[in-house]
This record gives sequence, structure tokens and C-alpha cells, in this order.
Amino acid sequence: MLRPVQFPGSRYLGLLGGLFVFVACNTATLQTTPPGTSSGGDPVGDDGGTGDDGGTSSSGGIVDPDGGTPIPVTHAVTIQIEPSDSGAAVEAAIAGAQKSVHMTMYLLTDSQVISSLKKLHTAGKEVKVILNQNFPSGQTGANDTVFNSLKNAGVDVVWAPAGYTYTHSKSVIIDGTSLLVMTQNLTQTSADNNREYIATDTDADDIAEAEAVFQADYANKALTIAGKLLLSPRESSTPDAQSRLVALIQTAKTTLDVEGEELSDKVTVAALIASKQKGVTVRVVLDAGGTPTAAQSDAVNQIKAAGIPIVGVSTPSIHAKAIVADGVLAYVGSMNFTANSLIDNREMGVLFDAAAEVTKVSSTIDTDFKAGKGL
Repeated sequence: MLRPVQFPGSRYLGLLGGLFVFVACNTATLQTTPPGTSSGGDPVGDDGGTGDDGGTSSSGGIVDPDGGTPIPVTHAVTIQIEPSDSGAAVEAAIAGAQKSVHMTMYLLTDSQVISSLKKLHTAGKEVKVILNQNFPSGQTGANDTVFNSLKNAGVDVVWAPAGYTYTHSKSVIIDGTSLLVMTQNLTQTSADNNREYIATDTDADDIAEAEAVFQADYANKALTIAGKLLLSPRESSTPDAQSRLVALIQTAKTTLDVEGEELSDKVTVAALIASKQKGVTVRVVLDAGGTPTAAQSDAVNQIKAAGIPIVGVSTPSIHAKAIVADGVLAYVGSMNFTANSLIDNREMGVLFDAAAEVTKVSSTIDTDFKAGKGL
């Protein structure tokens, strides 16, 4: 069922249809997988609440802990892990567009990507860009310069709708046939210095959902959609992203690995602790740089008190946002594990079960956990 999410002065935009997911491969070249086969700083927030127990559905999806509705997962994903190629594969994928590039980006400073967008426009390709305009107080970096540069070059670029706290999504739809959804901003240093996950998806339904979201945001219109994507803000999708992540956590029977730049959402923390209490082996990896918020310090203390090992990693800087349950189901997306990301921002993420790709994420988290120091 569709429900309008109203921005100031906006009108409701109906469902365009489809689903959106993002993934990538762990090589220097972005790969695609046919449907049905397996193959800097972010804003924080805090919230409260708990969810009922969930589990896996007979269709292979995840059961919504609130309503028992099966939450679908995607199969047609590949994952690339950074740092590995200094962003070359993503840059090449964008530069190689034959028809169109539709981009939504929290922070864009990568000179190669910016140049490619201009060249594609000059070559007659359809290039549309949505940039985040507002940043947290005290955060360095802004999009004003690149916005003006793209606008002056004739590229269709707009500021993200003001109805979101931040547009923190990092997604690119290329030629209407492939979708990148990333933990990574398109900056000069992200792919060199950070732990990032890049996802590429060729599932037609997923791409259609992503396109519906993009077109609504580009026109500053509201959209609520039911598909495979994890979407924020809360009103954007049913079930909402927070419920889907809790459902993922609750599917774990043996192991649960979490890696994130930030962790302070009370609902997520409660779900992790509940999993530990059920006998699941839970591990948490966080970024060791910077000063944690009071909410994150409280969350870390709760997790440690529950006997869950939690480590911080400095190199690479942990900008990832990932969860792996039992080594068979995984989440990757732009959403930090904070209430602001899960409830108020524009964000995108994907749940997937492509075995080889889940293993990539699981193995990377294991490597980072072993390299980390206890918090």
C-alpha cells in the first residue's frame, strides 16, 4: 500500500514499480550477475523501542518482526570491497554509460567522476544528479562547488529534497540496466582510505524501484514503495528499514557479524543483545577514529556489558555499514546503525543471499575484527 510522504510544497508521486538493490564484486572490474543467480563522516541519531522475534520465511525471505510479512532478499548481486582499486571500477562503470546516468550522492568530490558526468552530457547522454545540500554542523566538505560546476556545464543537477534530514544515499543507476549502491561517497579519498562495500545489481525489478525513488526525489515529490530495497526515511517503504535490519538480526541462529562507522540506534542494539542472549555468537567492528557521540558510547557500554566482543579499527577507516547473519544473509547499504540514518535520512540498502558475495563481506569483517582493538 502506498502512503504519501509530503515535503514542503510537494505533491504525491505514485509508484513507478519495481525494486532496487545494490552490490559489487571484489575485483578491480565491476561484475554483474544475471537475475536469479548468486555469484567522510556520517550523521548519527538515537531512538528507542524493541521488536518481536522474527525468522526466515518459507520463500527464503526474512520475516518482519512486527507483522510477520516475508521480507524479500535479492540474489543478483556482486560485491566489491575497498580499499582495492582506488575507485577505478566505479569510475569506469560511470564513464562507460551508453545512455544515461542517474546519481544520488551525499558527497561528490571525485574529479574523475565529475569529469565523466560532464563528458557524458556533452556526448548527448542523459545525466541527472541529486546532491545533498545540508551537512551536520562542523563537518568538513560540501557540494556547492561541484553543484555549480555541473550546472555550468549543462548537467541536470538538483539539490535533494529539504524534507529529509540528510540525503545520505550513495547510488548510481547506469543505462537503466545496472545499479550501484554504495557505502562509499564519491570522493578523492574514500576508496583509498576506507573500508567500503560497493554493490552492483542487474535485477530489473530492483532497478525499477531505484528509478522510481530517484525520479521522485529529483522532482521533489513524495513516494512510498514496497519492494526489496531498504529505504529511509521510515515513511518511504513498507516494512521500514529499521524493521528489516532487526528481522535480519533475528534470523541468526549461530553467528552474527556487524561492521559500521556508527552504532547508536537503541532498537538495533537491543536486537544484537537479544541475539547474544539466545546463544548466537555476535561480533561488532566499529571505526576507531574520532570521538564517539554520547549515544554511541552508551551503546558500546551496553554491548560490552552483554558480553559481546566489540573492537575498533583505525586502518582502514571503517566507513562500512554491513551485517552478516549465519554467513548466508547480508545487508550492505548507506545506512549507519543510528536512528537518524534509519528513520530520518534518505538512505538505500540491500539484503542479499548470493553465497559468494555474502562470503566476501563475512570474510572481510572477520579480517577487520581480528585486526581491531577492544573498545
